[in-house]
This record gives sequence, structure tokens and C-alpha cells, in this order.
Amino acid sequence: MVERVPHLDRDRLSVLIALLLLISVLLRFIRLPEAAWSLGVLGSPLEIRITSTMFLIALVAALMAMGTRYVLAAHPDAPDRLPRPLYLSWVLPSLLGGMVAYLVELAPTEGIWAVGLLWMALVSGLAVAAEFSALSTEDPNYARARLALNILAYLLAFALFYFVYRTRVRSILTASGTMLFAFLVALDLLSVADVTVGRVALYAGVVALLVGEATWAINYWRLGNWTGSLFLLVVFYLSAGVAHQHLLGKLNRWVVLEFVLIAAAALALILAFAPA
Repeated sequence: MVERVPHLDRDRLSVLIALLLLISVLLRFIRLPEAAWSLGVLGSPLEIRITSTMFLIALVAALMAMGTRYVLAAHPDAPDRLPRPLYLSWVLPSLLGGMVAYLVELAPTEGIWAVGLLWMALVSGLAVAAEFSALSTEDPNYARARLALNILAYLLAFALFYFVYRTRVRSILTASGTMLFAFLVALDLLSVADVTVGRVALYAGVVALLVGEATWAINYWRLGNWTGSLFLLVVFYLSAGVAHQHLLGKLNRWVVLEFVLIAAAALALILAFAPA
């Protein structure tokens, strides 16, 4: 019997990439008005500002989610014969799209910005292609695609924690931001386990809560941006890793000890090289 290998619909992927580039180019030259709201939170004033860059990030992230759905829907097993709901495969591409759009927007010159657009097209296309291969465990490229997506998930978690933590705004905002991103990334990582989405969401919520509490705590600790972000990544790695092993039914004292030792070694290195 000939093995059936799903093939990525490159035409659909090309449409997605073209829309991403079009939106990025349009918003590079069209500046939208900014908005600001003043609120009273916990007895003190809090200002929330919406900028054109934030609008671009949200728009690109939403477009990546919709476009990823459009591409993945062409998979022969979608949606009923997949091991997990299709919408969970939108998470990493949408976060990646928003992150790359933000980095490209920071380009100081038009030349660097143009190169950044090409970079956006490349990494977005590779991420969606990896998600396509990781849809079914029967795909011959599944293991490599899933490994690449796991690496991407942790890199995104670190980058998102960094950009939230470096703002140095009030803890209610930074902790909420890291909680949201930790929940979304953990949702993707934990959903590989063969359990219900509700249970995955519960454990992802616990991981997010731990990261949020850690953010609140280190805001009172004078750490540099890189050091604080690495600290949050260690907390995320430890909690998400233990949760994942538990959902897989492989959690035991030796697995916990392994994660604790790795986390302890990482924290020791972070503190050893942290600026005084």
C-alpha cells in the first residue's frame, strides 16, 4: 500500500504571505491616529495607549491566524481526523506574525525595513509549513516539524516576556501580559498530549498563573531586562515541562528531579552573570 503524504497548498500559502506584505507596506506609509485612556486601578491612575504599531501587530496577528486556518484547512485529514482541534495550530503563527511585524516596524532605515519584510515572509511561511506537517502524526515529517515548533514556542515565549518586561510599567500590566502570552504558548505545547482541550486549557492556565506571579515578584527585584526575561523563561520551562509530562502520564519523581535540576542550574547561571 502506498503511503499517502499530505502536500502543502503553496497557492494558499502564497496568498497569505502576499496579504501580510501588503498590510505591512500600507501601514508603513499610513499613520493611524493614536488613542489613550486614563483609568483608576487599585487606587492609582493608569494610562493605556493604543499606537499605530500596536494596531499593526494586532492586525498581522489576526491575519496570520485566519491565513493559517485557510492553509491548514486544505489538509486531507482536516478537520475531523486530526489528533487535536485545528484552531490550536493557529496560536504560534499568529504570535510569530505579531512579533515579526513589531521587529520590522522598528527598522531605522527603509533598506533594513525592506529586508525585514522578506524575513517576515520567510519565517511566516516556514512556521505555517511546519504547522501543516505537524497536523497529523502519520506525516513522515511530523517529528521534525513538531521539534521545530517546540523550539519556536520557547523562543517566542522568551521574546514576548522580554518585550513585556522591558516596558517597566506597572505590575498589573506586565504580569497580565506575561500571563496571556504564557497561556497561549503553553496551550500549543500541552495540546500535543492526547487529552481534552479543557484539560489542556486548565494546565496552561496554571502555567500562566505561575509566570504571572513570578513577573509580579521580580518587578520588585532589580534585574536587567535580559536577566528578568530569562528568569521568566525558566519558570515557564519548569512549569510547562512538568505539566506536559503529567498530561502524557510520564510524570514521576525522577522526571521532576530532572526538571528541577535543569531549572536550578539555569537560575544559577542567570544570577551568576546578572549585573550587580
